[in-house]
Amino acid sequence: MDDTAPYNLPEWGPLVLSYAKEDQRGALDALLRLDENLARIVRSVSEPALGQLRLAWWRDEILRERAAGSAPPPDPLLRSILDYWHSERSECVALIDGWEHLLFEFPLDDEARTGFRHGRARAFAALAKLAGHQGSAENAASHGEAWAAAELGMMGHETREHTEPLPQLPRDLRSLAIIGGLARRSIKRGGAPLFGDRLSPLAAMRLGIFGS
Repeated sequence: MDDTAPYNLPEWGPLVLSYAKEDQRGALDALLRLDENLARIVRSVSEPALGQLRLAWWRDEILRERAAGSAPPPDPLLRSILDYWHSERSECVALIDGWEHLLFEFPLDDEARTGFRHGRARAFAALAKLAGHQGSAENAASHGEAWAAAELGMMGHETREHTEPLPQLPRDLRSLAIIGGLARRSIKRGGAPLFGDRLSPLAAMRLGIFGS
């Protein structure tokens, strides 16, 4: 079990979750808390090998087959992932793989940057599928990739991706559009945090209403 529990949401997480449909909120909540925890692991370890060990625990526990009727795992975040992601839990592992790329030498090479963006993109595509919007999975992935590009920008890595408008998403996926839109705004502002100024919450609410 990871020793950093309880697992927190990012600063903008509660607002984003307020726009998620009730039956989709659990999966998004688990993803955001997992991502925040992975970020904490990557940023806090002094040796990449130690970070790999901690990430491997999450990867193994998410994919581990459990007998029907077995007791749920004691870790609350792991339990949420297994409850809400079920058929798409391997996409949470893609998120873990993406963060693992950031454990190593800086500046990051193209492979590491691409791997990180791919992890968040796959997670957003999976959220679209869990919500019953398989046809919007590719567009949702674009919003996840923008989120990853913004993260790289906030870490000081040059990024010019996703300054163009992102594809529209169904109203049911408006919460993902908020994250993608805030990420695009972050990139255009030179790597500022998603909630980096007093207008950020207003921008998020506008995205929640209009989707772009």
